Amino acid sequence: MTGQPELEAIPSAEVAAADIRAVTALLIAALAADGTSTIRGIFHLRRGYGHLLPNLATLGAEITTIPGGT
Repeated sequence: MTGQPELEAIPSAEVAAADIRAVTALLIAALAADGTSTIRGIFHLRRGYGHLLPNLATLGAEITTIPGGT
């Protein structure tokens, strides 16, 4: 067997995070996933990495937040 094995796509999902490390990992997974993911608990990310979402959007990530949402 030669070459690289074919990788399966990561499906999108609705997930929730309990802390900043979890929400950061889920955000990275969501960026790599096919489709639209929903992450609850994003306030953890805003508290610790306030500029991350705008920076990712600048790089081309399509991120939508819901005012008052978690």
